[in-house]
Amino acid sequence: MIKLIFIIITALGLSYILLSSNSVASNTKKEEVKLTDNTVEISAGDWKHLYFFGLTKHPISEVGLNQQMAQGLIRMVKVQSSISTGALIDPKYMFNAKGLTPWLAMHTVLHLKQPSLLTDVAKGSGSAHVPNTFLEDIFKNHNNWPKALLDEHDIELQGFNVFILPFIVHKNTKYDLTFHQSMKAPDGSLEIFGVSEFDEKHPEKVLSIIQGEIEFIKEKRPDVFGH
Repeated sequence: MIKLIFIIITALGLSYILLSSNSVASNTKKEEVKLTDNTVEISAGDWKHLYFFGLTKHPISEVGLNQQMAQGLIRMVKVQSSISTGALIDPKYMFNAKGLTPWLAMHTVLHLKQPSLLTDVAKGSGSAHVPNTFLEDIFKNHNNWPKALLDEHDIELQGFNVFILPFIVHKNTKYDLTFHQSMKAPDGSLEIFGVSEFDEKHPEKVLSIIQGEIEFIKEKRPDVFGH
């Protein structure tokens, strides 16, 4: 585990990582996670990497969710305990120059700064929030997808910017990824269209899912364009 963390730190290109003081455990209903009380380390492989995907007319760098909004959105999929962020990530930039994903970056910052929170989240007794600026500074302008693979998928929608909002839950956490309708931010700055699980073995599924949603919007959601 220490070797893995060292590799990730190198990939982040940071000499240190700062966790926001807002990232504190909250009192939440315990979920059905079987862990002993003396758990001291949770492996990076013990988590599921999930994400919401949506659209905004604003530059992604200018739009983000606060902690309350992000965790409220996550509770919509029946998850009470999670590692969240309010940072929106352009799917083209979801791998940094070293191939690191936002999910591993989030796990790493907690492992280094507040490892007890990982145990709290895994037990279902707390939640953690990684500051938006931490991810925004890492995943903002480097496209590490193979060009041929990215060219196979149309993830652009004229007049909009596509984004994902990553979050993490323990592998034993129960959740419901059924989305019956999209959700707009109260100020209309963004709209969430769905939620899915990131497959590390097949990362291109993110592109396929987003492409399918864009095709659906073009055919079935003229209201998105103001029609």
